[in-house]
Amino acid sequence: MGIQNVGALSLGQWIAIGRQWNKAHGGKPGAPSDDEFDAAVKAAKSLDSVQL
Repeated sequence: MGIQNVGALSLGQWIAIGRQWNKAHGGKPGAPSDDEFDAAVKAAKSLDSVQL
């Protein structure tokens, strides 16, 4: 994006960026299938058990 300090953006600039991103990337993503959702929940639970 080339902006060094993203905190300097106004709310209007963030909205414009979001709108253009959605246009370029096809809008809203679709909902996951039941199998995809179950796999994501299983993966998240396995990460909870990892000791750092």
